[in-house]
Amino acid sequence: MKKILLASLFTLATLSLFAQEDFKGFKLGLTAHPNFGWIRSDIDGIKSNGLRAGFTYGLVGDFYFADNYAFSTGLQLTTINGQTESEKVDSKGQQKIYKLQYIEIPATLKLSTNEMNGLKFYGQFGLGNAFNVRAKQDIKDSPIATQNVENTDIYDEVAFYRASLIIGGGAQFFVGEKTAVDLGLSFNNGFTDIKKGEGTLKSSYLGLNLAVYF
Repeated sequence: MKKILLASLFTLATLSLFAQEDFKGFKLGLTAHPNFGWIRSDIDGIKSNGLRAGFTYGLVGDFYFADNYAFSTGLQLTTINGQTESEKVDSKGQQKIYKLQYIEIPATLKLSTNEMNGLKFYGQFGLGNAFNVRAKQDIKDSPIATQNVENTDIYDEVAFYRASLIIGGGAQFFVGEKTAVDLGLSFNNGFTDIKKGEGTLKSSYLGLNLAVYF
């Protein structure tokens, strides 16, 4: 938890510092958007079992070091959900639903076109840094409903740090002299194990991005 607080304070301090220095083209905003997550497995007998919806909200900041190039970061609370299914034995399969919550601090480059009639397009690429703050799990054993369990705390079984590659794009609309709205799509591809112990599970998600800059 101390590591999370330090990382969060560092990000907020960085945002404040750039704002105070009147960094060229600095934009600070709020984001709130859904995401759709899944889990990839390399464990024998365990496979991915479809998408589950999650949610992201928090602060975003773009620091333009040239007219069309910016360093983009933020401080966000992201819920990444996913599910796995074990191979069936005697027609009995087990489904595990992971409900993981992270403090996420992305570090990306944002490349945008020139503005035309209040609109410009952008592409984004970089690294995602996420720190686990909560982990719950549902287990469903079919067809024996009495063995189902919900909201089991698995925090001690989940890796604290999750790294990912982020790629995305979208459009930015200017709705005032200083106000802009971003609408886009991003792919957050996790490449570290989300759990402790043997075998590997990796989580990824698609985000339907919405941000308002002031």
